[in-house]
Amino acid sequence: MSLDFVRRLFQTEGDAPPLLQLFTPSGVGPDRPAIRLLVGGVTLAGLAVGALVAMSSLLTLLGALFGIYLLLTQVLGLRLDVDPRSFMEEARRYARQGSN
Repeated sequence: MSLDFVRRLFQTEGDAPPLLQLFTPSGVGPDRPAIRLLVGGVTLAGLAVGALVAMSSLLTLLGALFGIYLLLTQVLGLRLDVDPRSFMEEARRYARQGSN
């Protein structure tokens, strides 16, 4: 059943099905085109809603991190000094300890 989707996805150009049929399960018979269209459309709509939820979750997470950054720097007055050289020195020190 799971390989059926892969087979339909990689068919040659001459017998390639339309995009909506790729998202329609093979259990829906070819004798009912309206049901196939409905199932394929609902599948695509579900994927679109899932992508929308994922993007909104990502934006919410980024907004929360930005809010924490603003609270730390503006309200509490913490100064964040990020020096890449310190990271490199720590990595070199750990590498020297690991080789001993």
